[in-house]
Amino acid sequence: MQLHSLKPKFILVIVILSLVVGLATLSTFYLSSNRIIKGFALRFATKEALLEKNKIMSLIDREVVLARKMADDASLWRWAVHEDRPEFKLEAFEELESYRRLFRDKSFFIALAGSGHYYVYNRDQGHERVEMSVLSPANPSDKWFYDALRAQDDYALNLDYNAILKQSKVWINVVMKGKQGEKTGVCGSGITITDFLNEIVFSHEKGLSTMLVDQAGIIQAHEDRAIVEHNAAARSNDKKITLFSLMDLPDEREHLKQAISDLKTGKSEVAAFPVQVGGKVYLAAVSHLQGVGWFNVVLVDVSQVISMRAFLPIIAIMLLSFVLIIATLALLMNRMVLVPLTRLTAASREVAGGRYDIAIPVTGRDELGELSGSFNRMTAMILDHTTNLEIKVKERTDQLSSANRMLEESRNRIMESIRYARIIQSSILPDEELCRSCLGDNFVIYRPKELVGGDFYYLRRFPGHFLLAVIDCTGHGVPGAFMTMTVNAVLNHVVDMVCNDDPARILAELNRVLRRNLNFREVDAGLDIALCLVDRSAGRLVFAGAGLSLYLASSGEVREIRGDLQRVGYKGSRLDYTYQNHILTITAGDGCYLTSDGLLDLPGGDKGFGFGSERFRNLLTSGGDTMQARAEVITQALSDYQGDFSPRDDMTLVGFRL
Repeated sequence: MQLHSLKPKFILVIVILSLVVGLATLSTFYLSSNRIIKGFALRFATKEALLEKNKIMSLIDREVVLARKMADDASLWRWAVHEDRPEFKLEAFEELESYRRLFRDKSFFIALAGSGHYYVYNRDQGHERVEMSVLSPANPSDKWFYDALRAQDDYALNLDYNAILKQSKVWINVVMKGKQGEKTGVCGSGITITDFLNEIVFSHEKGLSTMLVDQAGIIQAHEDRAIVEHNAAARSNDKKITLFSLMDLPDEREHLKQAISDLKTGKSEVAAFPVQVGGKVYLAAVSHLQGVGWFNVVLVDVSQVISMRAFLPIIAIMLLSFVLIIATLALLMNRMVLVPLTRLTAASREVAGGRYDIAIPVTGRDELGELSGSFNRMTAMILDHTTNLEIKVKERTDQLSSANRMLEESRNRIMESIRYARIIQSSILPDEELCRSCLGDNFVIYRPKELVGGDFYYLRRFPGHFLLAVIDCTGHGVPGAFMTMTVNAVLNHVVDMVCNDDPARILAELNRVLRRNLNFREVDAGLDIALCLVDRSAGRLVFAGAGLSLYLASSGEVREIRGDLQRVGYKGSRLDYTYQNHILTITAGDGCYLTSDGLLDLPGGDKGFGFGSERFRNLLTSGGDTMQARAEVITQALSDYQGDFSPRDDMTLVGFRL
C-alpha cells in the first residue's frame, strides 16, 4: 500500500478522529467520575468528622463530669479554705483517692488559690504518692493556673508538660468555687498523650487523619507525636505549631479561620473544603467540640479513599469499543468508498496521460455513482474541447487585447483631463512676482496628494494692505480641485463686493455664501482657512481663522494663534457666527507661517504617527537666515520623517518675513 494514496490517509484520519473522540470521552468520563469521587469524599469526610466528634466527646465528657463533681465536693472546698486543719486534709485526701480510682488516668491534681500549693498524684516506676509543690506567678510553667483563676469560669482542656510528673498530658482543669462564688482553686485530672492519641487521633481508616486544634489553630492532638510534645512543652502561644503554619496556601488559611468562626457561632455543624498541606491536597472537615472549645479537623486523602482504579473495567470496555468501531469503519469505508475511488483514480491517470476516450462503469446511484457518471461526461467534454481549443484561445486572446486597448485609451483620456485640470487649478494660484512684491522674503511648499488637490493658497493686493490665506477644502484629488475653484471664486466675490479689510467679516460672509450655494444632499463639504491682512507700513497683521492657525516666530520663540473652531461652509456651520480678529504687531525679522493640516498629519517615524505641531514649531526656529533656506530645512525634515509612508492629505505651507 502506497503511503501517498488515499487509503492509508483515510485510515489515519479515522484513527485520529477516533482517538480525539475517545480522548474527549475519557476526559469527560474522568471529569464526571472525579466529581463523583469528590462528592463521595465530601460526604465521607463530613460523616467521619461527626463520628470523630462523638467519639472525642464521649471520651472527654465522662472525665469532665467527674472532674466537675470533684470541684463541687464539700470536703475539698473546706480543706481549700482551711488548709491548715489536719482533719479537713485527711477527709479531703480520702475523697481525692476515691475520685482518682474513677478517673481514666488513675490520677488527680488540685491547686489551691490561697496558698498556691499544688498537689498531684504521681506514679513513678511503681511508686505511687501525692507530691506537693508551690506555684508562683513568676514561673512560666505555672501560667496555666493563674490564667484559669483569672479568665476561666467552669472548665477547660489544656495540653501542657508537667515538670513534676515529667509528662505531657491533656489536662482537664475545673475551677473550684466557694459558697459566694469565689474561686478557691483548680482541680481535675489528665489523660496521657499516648492514651489520648491512641483513642482519638490514630485511625485505622486508610487515607484518614484526625487532629484537634483550639480556636487559634494551635494543634492539641496530631498523629505526629513530636508536634504534640512540642506544643505541650512550649510556654508561649507564639512558639506553638498551628494548623495554619502547616497549610500551604494563604486563601485556604483564611477559609479555615472563617470556618472556625462560623462553627463557634453555631452557623453550621460541619465545614468541609479542600486544603493543601505539605504539598498534598486533602479534603478537610471541621467540627466544633462544644463546651471543650476545641475543633476536630479530619483530613481525607481522596486518592486513598477511592481512586480512578475502581473505574478501570469501565475504561477498558470503552477502549475496546473504540477499537471495534475503528476496525468496522475502516472495513466499511474501504469497501464502499475506497475501492470505487481507486478505479476512478486509475482512470484519472489515463486522462492525465492524454487518453480522453476512456469511460468507467457506473455501479450505483449514490454519490460515487454520480461522480463516475460526471467523470465520463467530463472526459467526453474534454475530448470535444481539445479539438476546438486553438480557435477558442485565439478568440479569447483577441477579446482581451481589445479590452486592454480600450482600458489604456480610457486611462490616457482620464490622465490628460486631470493634467489639464491641474493647469486650470494652478491658474488660480498667485504668481511668484506677486508673492515677492507683497510678502518679501517668502517660500511656498505646495504638495497636492494627487495631480490636483483640495488645498490652495490665496493672495490679493489692495491699496495699503494685502490679504494672504491658506485654504484646505473638503476632499482631495478631482473633487477637492472642484471645491478649490468654487471657493476661490466665492472668496474673490466677497473681497470685491463686501469688504477686503476685515478678515473676520470676510470669513463670516464666505460661510454665508457657501452655505447658500452649496446644496450637497449626500455629503457635507466645506473648508478650513487661515486668513491674514497685512499692513506693511504700519507693521500690523490682522488674523482670523477657521480650523487653521497662524504661527508667528519672533526672537527665537514661536507663538500659535489659533483660529476659531467654527469651520466654513459645512451644514453644521452657524450663519450668525462671528469670527474673531487677532490684531498683531510685527517687526522686522518676524516670520509668519500658514499651513494646512495635511503637513501636521503627515505619517512617518517608526509607527506612522503624524508629524505633529511640536515638531513643526521646532522647525520654525531652525535653518538659515533666509526663508528659502528655512524651506529647504523644512522640506528635508519632512522627507526624513515620512520615510516610506504615503501622505494622507494635501499639504500647503506659506512662510514670509517682511
